[in-house]
Amino acid sequence: MDFPDVSPQQLANLPPVLRAVVRALGYGRAQEWLQAWGGLVINLPKHHTTVLGLGDDELARLRVTLAPHLDSNDRISVPKLDKLWQRHRNAVINAEKDWQSARHQARAFHLTERQVRNIRRDGDADERQMSLFD
Repeated sequence: MDFPDVSPQQLANLPPVLRAVVRALGYGRAQEWLQAWGGLVINLPKHHTTVLGLGDDELARLRVTLAPHLDSNDRISVPKLDKLWQRHRNAVINAEKDWQSARHQARAFHLTERQVRNIRRDGDADERQMSLFD
């Protein structure tokens, strides 16, 4: 079973269930799947079905990574994709901006280059802001 390449930095700040989904599907595919299924309690079937919109290998990887989070009936509450995901995505983009091009990050995160540049600019503004108590 081949898992998609996801950097440990991308996984570090995610909650456990989101981390398992990203590890199983990869960042871009997990984003698409969570937009469709986030916020629902789903039953992960043991055998392939087209209901969840997953391939055979994707379903198998999800069952492996989500095994600790499944209840006794093989159900899981899938988190909704929202600001938490965006905040994490932006942190990863800013952390990797020194060694990855905007074009590479735009393709990896399914954004435009302009969005990536805006996220980088906003991250720079946060780093320059001094704390009142330091």
